[in-house]
Amino acid sequence: MNLPFIKNFNKKVIPLHFLVLILRDEKAQAVIFEEIEGKVKIIGQKEEHFPTTIDEISSEELLEVLDKAISSAESSLPENIQTQKTIFGVKESWTENDQIKKEHLAKLKKASEELGLTPIGFLVISQAISHLLQKEEGAPISAILAEVNKKSVTVTLLRAGKSIETKSSEIHESIPFTVDTLLKHFNIPEILPSRIIIFNGKEDLSQEFITHTWSKSLPFLHLPQITNLPWGFDAQAVLFGAATQMGFEVLEKDIPKRPVIHEESTENQMSDSAGQEEASLQNPVVETENFKNIGAEDFGFTKDIDVVKMPAQVKTGEANLEEESQKPVDEIEEEIPQFETVETYPTAKSPNIINNILTFGKSIFKKINIKIVFSKRPGGKITFVVPVILILIIVLLSSYFLFMKAIITITVDPKIIQEEKSILFSTLSETDSDKNIIKGEFVTVSEEGSVSGPATGKKDVGTNAKGTVTIFNTLPQSKTFPEGTVITSANGLKFTLDSSVSVKAVASRSADEPPPPSQTVTANVTAAQLGKESNLPSGTRFTVSNFDISDIAAKNDNPFSGGTKKEVTVISKTDEGKLEEELPKQLEDKAREALIQQIGKDKVLLPTFVSMNLSQKTFDAKVGDEANQVTLKGTVEYQGISYDKNDLIEISKSLLEKDVPANHQVDYNNIKTTVLNIKNKNDEEVQANLSIKALLLPEISEKNLTKDLKGKSFKSTEDTLYKLPQISDIDIRLSPNLPFLPKNLPIIEKNIKILIKIDG
Repeated sequence: MNLPFIKNFNKKVIPLHFLVLILRDEKAQAVIFEEIEGKVKIIGQKEEHFPTTIDEISSEELLEVLDKAISSAESSLPENIQTQKTIFGVKESWTENDQIKKEHLAKLKKASEELGLTPIGFLVISQAISHLLQKEEGAPISAILAEVNKKSVTVTLLRAGKSIETKSSEIHESIPFTVDTLLKHFNIPEILPSRIIIFNGKEDLSQEFITHTWSKSLPFLHLPQITNLPWGFDAQAVLFGAATQMGFEVLEKDIPKRPVIHEESTENQMSDSAGQEEASLQNPVVETENFKNIGAEDFGFTKDIDVVKMPAQVKTGEANLEEESQKPVDEIEEEIPQFETVETYPTAKSPNIINNILTFGKSIFKKINIKIVFSKRPGGKITFVVPVILILIIVLLSSYFLFMKAIITITVDPKIIQEEKSILFSTLSETDSDKNIIKGEFVTVSEEGSVSGPATGKKDVGTNAKGTVTIFNTLPQSKTFPEGTVITSANGLKFTLDSSVSVKAVASRSADEPPPPSQTVTANVTAAQLGKESNLPSGTRFTVSNFDISDIAAKNDNPFSGGTKKEVTVISKTDEGKLEEELPKQLEDKAREALIQQIGKDKVLLPTFVSMNLSQKTFDAKVGDEANQVTLKGTVEYQGISYDKNDLIEISKSLLEKDVPANHQVDYNNIKTTVLNIKNKNDEEVQANLSIKALLLPEISEKNLTKDLKGKSFKSTEDTLYKLPQISDIDIRLSPNLPFLPKNLPIIEKNIKILIKIDG
């Protein structure tokens, strides 16, 4: 009997090809695997080394290495076939909270764009190895995993199949010595697993590890067993994890053989480790659940999300998507990040849905016993059971339309609405949208610090010249000259008497006759100015005080000496003033951070301080002291104004809503506010300009749309949606998506999810 539907099952099955990229410290490995009817096999692989390490190379060097590895691995593919769907295997240090860190995500995004790859998820290499070993051995792994590279070693502590801690180091002395040293820096529990698993080594390192004497400070119960994984085990582990995630079966020949565990030890090791163990002590048994039936979730594989589009934290489900969109406005120049719709296409779950339907169908067939009897010859009968596959197809189709779901992503081209208003931050008034007033609160913090600067003052230093003079009195009366009396040389240099002297009056004598010794006196003098210019020669004549030289005169019989002078750098008053201005500026950022922590996450601090007062200031030298620099230590009190960020949002909304046209709405998840021209109005208020920009979107009712679109074809759906304003693109995805069925939306409204994506 020829049944009409049988021919549909004779069609040639088209294989699907996937790319696995293993990104390690020093190399990248590309593995191509082929999937046919749910079974996976490796058809090509190639590894290429980086010039340095993956964390140090440039984006161009990374692209060059990846392109070379992928091209070589793809050489085994049929002509005109290239892989696009890509699974990444990454280091543990590249991830945080089960997500790829932003700086590394940017590298993967650029590589995917340049090489035409479509990321469908990622696995952590160490976790993938742990789970494949668990699959092989039938229990979760507790061990020390050592990844050996040419120049470095990375050690990961695995406990009951989970990664506890990871550390890396360049190789010093030997690989076992480096592992030993790294383990000393772990937050080690009471007992370390007595098993070390090595992978990526070019040669068998087991003997080198076995002969190593482990530090007695490491809490091994006994000498660790050494497991040396075969080459390529890490790539096969990532492949196994990815295939399991997608519901595929890895062919037996592509599953690596169980690694050999080396248990030998030397007599020296046994003697050196006597203090660490008893001869009869065995590995501790870890009590845990049975992991033999490994599910996809055990591999850390990110489901249903393109790696390139993955945000820092991905949440699934309608409620979480709504929460993700409610991100806070930044403080002064703040922008609520655009709500990017995450497209979730449960391709990995489709095989599970089909398996459930098959199980359901089988349970029905067990209860059905329909027979058709034909007369073939007298006295004989032949019994033919109605083909169950026909009933199975009916059940599958019914289940398909019952459980089918659709995600419609509508990309809109937004308009920009902008407002700018003057606002007042006041500590005296409550928030008032009509008056554009935002309530502020004073916040105060004190910061201690020091600042140094160069000394710029100039000063002459040196010694004063000294000597003796003879003073002559030609007046008829005696004269007394007190200490400090000034005598002046012919060239204008001044000197002072070191002590008081008296000169007697002149007795009668002829004009040419020199005065007798009783009418002269010898006095010590000191130059009034610094410098060698005061070192006058002998025989220099001087005038004394305000007397005429013919009445009172002085002369030195011996030259003056000792006068020196030089210019030095000293601290000036200006230097101190500069430091008093610099210290408050230097501590501003520290004070601002302290105030932000003080006010909490719901408050925003204005960037301009109301006041800054320097107190308790001390300099390490005085004005006029010789020095090359001066240091100021002091305490600065900062006073600022904080306000509630929700008040700013409410005023922004109030200003924007006045100009919103009909059938449009403001996307409050994409408001950008900037506070400009901040000025202190007085001690209690701050005046500023508030600039607001927001996206204007068309009003789209998801409830009304799903009601109108249910059961419609893709084309009819697109025609309806493109009639809405500002629509730039429409993408419709079904789950499950069977290629031989018509493209229609589900007939159940709740199975249609509409997501709005903003263009650009």
